[in-house]
Amino acid sequence: MNPAMQRMPGGASQLTRDNAIGVEETRNATHAQVRSSADYVELKYRDPANLAAGKLAGGLALFSIGLGLAEALAPGAMARLIGVDKDQSTTIRALGLREIGHGIGILMSQKPTAAVWSRVGGDAIDLAYLGYAATDDNANKTRLLMAAGAVLGVTALDVMCGQMLNSQDWTLDYVNPTAPTNVGQPSARQPMTA
Repeated sequence: MNPAMQRMPGGASQLTRDNAIGVEETRNATHAQVRSSADYVELKYRDPANLAAGKLAGGLALFSIGLGLAEALAPGAMARLIGVDKDQSTTIRALGLREIGHGIGILMSQKPTAAVWSRVGGDAIDLAYLGYAATDDNANKTRLLMAAGAVLGVTALDVMCGQMLNSQDWTLDYVNPTAPTNVGQPSARQPMTA
């Protein structure tokens, strides 16, 4: 591993420490530079707005995986739950696999903006499917309407999370250099005194 990317006891990478005390700054630079993905991970948890967006994205990811597993492993039961025939099991299973993919994509991203917006696209697919299923005479319209309402609610959360992630600056430009790296520890961004 590159020594500059290794974590120090305070939790920050050496590059982050150097930037905090002014070492290795580029000539005439007005902003610090993030040089490793480890710096993004550290910064994500410093700003309360980023923390809230990250937690919401993580919750949506877990919901996505849970729903996807239910759809993939029990498509017949999910079909009955939303009010469509059991012959739609293959479609329900495919929608479940897509949900699992969205959840994994969010969890594997350090800043999951694109993955969260892809969930919004997936919600549109779900709503289109529910609209198509409503044209079937054998479908339970009440259950389909309730399922569509649930999807719309989750879509609102997805859009809100995507907007939060879009609006956050995850660079060193607006970071609090005195914020502790971990609870109860001094900031790793401050110069170390001997």
